[in-house]
Amino acid sequence: MDDMEEREETLDNESKGKQNMLIGKDEELSRIREWTHLPSDILEMIMKRLKLMDYLAISGVCSPWRATINQAIANKHCHPLPELPFVFLRSQRKCVLPDMFFSVDTEQVYSLKSKNNTLPKRGHLCHGIIEGWMILSEKRTDDTNVISFLNPVSNDVVMVPSPLSLPSQSPIHDRSDLYVGKMVASSSPKCEDCVVVGRFSDYAHIAYFRVNSDKSWTMIEASKEDTGYFYDMEIFDGKLYVRTDKLSSAMLVYDLQDSIEEPPKPKVLGMIPRWPQPERSVHDNLIHAKGIIYAYLTRDYASGELLLIFLFSNSVYEAGNVDFMKVIRQYVSPHQITKCEVFKLDSSNDNKWVKLHHLDDRVIFLGNYKSFVMSREALNNTTGGELITKDSVYFALHYACPAKPWLGTQLGRICLTDNSIKYFSLEQFGQEMDFYPYWFLPSAW
Repeated sequence: MDDMEEREETLDNESKGKQNMLIGKDEELSRIREWTHLPSDILEMIMKRLKLMDYLAISGVCSPWRATINQAIANKHCHPLPELPFVFLRSQRKCVLPDMFFSVDTEQVYSLKSKNNTLPKRGHLCHGIIEGWMILSEKRTDDTNVISFLNPVSNDVVMVPSPLSLPSQSPIHDRSDLYVGKMVASSSPKCEDCVVVGRFSDYAHIAYFRVNSDKSWTMIEASKEDTGYFYDMEIFDGKLYVRTDKLSSAMLVYDLQDSIEEPPKPKVLGMIPRWPQPERSVHDNLIHAKGIIYAYLTRDYASGELLLIFLFSNSVYEAGNVDFMKVIRQYVSPHQITKCEVFKLDSSNDNKWVKLHHLDDRVIFLGNYKSFVMSREALNNTTGGELITKDSVYFALHYACPAKPWLGTQLGRICLTDNSIKYFSLEQFGQEMDFYPYWFLPSAW
């Protein structure tokens, strides 16, 4: 074979190689087109087997998929599978750390920066969570607060039309210490009968607003002699349940939906179980306390039962570092949670609180500003295993601990039956970390 024939054979092989490459690319493009033009009904069948966060992931594959998923969400054709809530972590130090979230499933922390999601601005404070919506406030120069709802998944924002003003009179003499604390809502702000309620830091005032009908906020003032101070609250079926410090009226109910009076008069619901006072000893101006009790009020929406959860802990704090309600402001060292007890309100038994020794199908998630109950069986069916063990109470709490701020945020799980505890460590993020945790269950609506 002469040089000319060799060159022709080489060129022929190169040509065939290029043709094969082109054919391969055409086949690959054809397969991509088949996937991107997947029929909507088939994609919706796939969606029914996915969680909401998977929806968001696959919507980024291509524009046809995104359009199908957005349409299915808008028409509520597909409802995502139940999933474990995330812990939304908001840095207490402005401009130091971005907002992040912790996954109980993977026990990992992820950044929330995304061009597809809207997050609270730095000037916004988060006061509560309701059905995937964050209840936010932004303080104005006139000392009023603009209240809004934000859904970071759908990017929807609902503004409460009237600003919330601070109480004109308060047990707190320094107005700088008076602010909006915990907030709860009856439902998504897009529901016609949504009611939002806020408790102030003086424990003496609660304000409520019917988002789609009221013109101004209605203030409820505590009576030290009659109602006592307002410690905690939860709203369900148009009724506001308030835990107080008064023995004769430990649990109050305000009918915010059907009452003619504004504000409505409360009804006494039931006596809260009493516990012995914590054991305290003083060493070098530090108080070592054993058996400090923290109570959390929540509602089991599946059964309609009101639950009261007690966490017992040992703590160390400086003498005098308490507010006028004897609530500890700061701790010298992190809490040591020792046990948990759960009670339900038995409406069939003269509204008595009954201690639960087992949670059955319940799994409880405790937080400073939001606690809720989910079905253990539904969550385990979704994860395909026994991720959620029996009688589990998860907690995402914050205790101000300036000496060790990265330990002030406590995430973990405690077993109701044997009080065994597993902590989820955040110490890997270093000494600059001071996150405030909120349980967050994402929703597309």
